[in-house]
Amino acid sequence: MSASDGNFKRKIIMSKIFNLSKLIFFIVVISIAVAWAADDGWKKIGESDGITGYARPTSRSSVNEIKATGFVDAPIAVVEAVMRDISVMPQYVFLCKESFIVNTPEMRSEGDVIYFYSLIDLHFPVSDRDAVAKALWSVDKSTGAIYCHAEGIKTSYNHKKNVVRMPSSITDCILVPKGADKTEVTYHVLGDQGGRLPHFLVNMLTKDYGIRTIAGLRQMVKKDKFKNVKNVVTTTEKLKR
Repeated sequence: MSASDGNFKRKIIMSKIFNLSKLIFFIVVISIAVAWAADDGWKKIGESDGITGYARPTSRSSVNEIKATGFVDAPIAVVEAVMRDISVMPQYVFLCKESFIVNTPEMRSEGDVIYFYSLIDLHFPVSDRDAVAKALWSVDKSTGAIYCHAEGIKTSYNHKKNVVRMPSSITDCILVPKGADKTEVTYHVLGDQGGRLPHFLVNMLTKDYGIRTIAGLRQMVKKDKFKNVKNVVTTTEKLKR
């Protein structure tokens, strides 16, 4: 083999090594980018019977925001019916002691817009918390997913003595149909409990909020009042972003 042939083969080998290095570099960069995209600050804080809870710090509140995801063995119409029935919240929403729909000239509950009051029991010696919220329901008609965004509003309506009105409260629920008789539920809560509660205590009290609420939802869908519901009632179309 001549020297020129040897040089040619070395060039081919070096070219292949260079191209392989570029491919490896590209794969590493993509993997890091995907990891960064997935690392949105959520940390797993608990799991119970297939329901997983997460928490992360947020600049919008002095306490952690939390979320939980899990499956409920019921059609999406049944899960929706439970969650739109404000009166049954104390039966499944963790720490909820009282709830009812608000319907006044200033706060009209109609269709996919629901105003409601809720009272949270934090047990003595900690004062209870309450909020009046506006819930907006919407549906993605292409996927069948249902969304509920509930946000506390500033009002003195039904404010009780020795109860702290929460300065802010945001709850987002996403219901995704997974077949005819199964629904994936994501429950996301961000709030400021107000008062002088230590941050660590609030985080401790609320870390299981989503998990316990979805667990309660699993029991509610079995009740006669809801289990035979067939049709989704939310009609407002989810705006595409």
